[in-house]
Amino acid sequence: MASLRVLAGQTAIYGMSSIIGRVLTFLLTPLYTRVFSAGEYGVITELYAYVAFLIVFLTFGMETAFFRFGSQTQDESERRRYFSTAFIAVGTLSAVFLLLLHLFNQPVANALGYGDERIFILYFGWIIALDAIVTIPLARLRMLNKPIPFAGINIASVLAYIALNLFFILYCPYALENTRALGHSLIALHYNPDFGVGYIFLANVMSSGFRFALLLPYLIDLKAGFDAAIMRRLFKYAYPLLILGIAGICNETFDRAFFKDLSPLPNALAEIELGIYGACYKVAMLLSIGIQAYRFAAEPFLFAQTKGLQRDEGQSRIMRYYFVAALFIALSIALFLDLALILIGPEFRAGAGVIPILLLAYVCFGAVFNLSFWYKLNDKTLYGAFIAIAGAVVTVGINIWLVPILSYYGSALATLAAYLVMLALSFGLGQKHYPIAYPLRTIGLYVATAIACFVLNREFPLDGLLKYVSSAFFLACFLFVIIWHEKRYFRDGILARITNFHRF
Repeated sequence: MASLRVLAGQTAIYGMSSIIGRVLTFLLTPLYTRVFSAGEYGVITELYAYVAFLIVFLTFGMETAFFRFGSQTQDESERRRYFSTAFIAVGTLSAVFLLLLHLFNQPVANALGYGDERIFILYFGWIIALDAIVTIPLARLRMLNKPIPFAGINIASVLAYIALNLFFILYCPYALENTRALGHSLIALHYNPDFGVGYIFLANVMSSGFRFALLLPYLIDLKAGFDAAIMRRLFKYAYPLLILGIAGICNETFDRAFFKDLSPLPNALAEIELGIYGACYKVAMLLSIGIQAYRFAAEPFLFAQTKGLQRDEGQSRIMRYYFVAALFIALSIALFLDLALILIGPEFRAGAGVIPILLLAYVCFGAVFNLSFWYKLNDKTLYGAFIAIAGAVVTVGINIWLVPILSYYGSALATLAAYLVMLALSFGLGQKHYPIAYPLRTIGLYVATAIACFVLNREFPLDGLLKYVSSAFFLACFLFVIIWHEKRYFRDGILARITNFHRF
């Protein structure tokens, strides 16, 4: 239990900036989906999907490799060499990428269908490079247990991004029409209303540059230089993670990056469909906020506890309570979906049916992450690459098969199928090579109860207040099953607190 409390504490500390940042950024979705059309939002969805792909290439597993070896050594000078070597490797690759993109941005823009907006490609080149470069310094802060700088830098960057979005999207059009507005003359001279979503990308470039600037004081360890021997060790560990990362990001973003290519609709209509799907995907990503926070804490925590921790029992309990939390969040969103849909504009709500599918997929995704530690902690990352590749094959295959038939419903089903396959493979291989006694019956009960509550609630098509009463009832039913099944844990926990209080 002590280890679980440590994990919960680290999740709160290191995940808080991620949660706050992603929530604040998510709050821009209502703005985007009301200011921009579905087609314009489709452009945003597609280009940010490419960003996720390319950041994986530029970081090539160095963050996890740095955690793996940096946390093993107690020699601070050696840790500095690991940091400087990893940073120089990622920074050099990012600089080469940026140079090539500046030289060949027009052909790239033409290939992606944005020949008239090649400036978008340049903006995204800078976003990708800057976001890749900061991964190692941020990882260094996490390893050194410096939550305040870590959280402060991330939140400051997000706040800058939001402020710039509000300035470009709301204030500038207002100031353009009002001669008495502050900065009217300057805005009238430089602001172009037809640039549209380009201002979102410009705001991202500026906020990413701001975050990099804030991290500059923490780059002093670069004086340790580049160590070729350390680089070989890092790369040997990381290159399977690169394959894993590419396959993993394929599972996450292939549907949006290649949706237009797979859709039988004309390009303009496919872009509208993509915009609708991308907005609904954002609603489902509410669940991923908690999962991301957990991932931030769990990786350094479990790597640091490779000695002396009863890891098997700890991972079993973590998996059990992960499903409790993830299913509760997913079921809450699914039961009160019409309230969640307020977050996106009316034009985008036609795709609401994909959200429960994506929520279940995200639950599986978090479980796959939990099951990944057996190969990470035992330096068997090739197994992780194999699992991710299998998921990517499923993602690509089902998207190719179903998108022409079911549009974005095919994409959502492909995402769910991929994570189910990865979950099965992760569990099967893990039990063969590093068996852990997971409480499968308990987890199965919780999953079945959540699905049953969702399905039964849909069988009662009520309106008005009665609809919310029904949703609340079935959510309460799910919680009752959890509490009833965990009553021994709750009872023992309360008795322990009473005993400790009397002793005090």
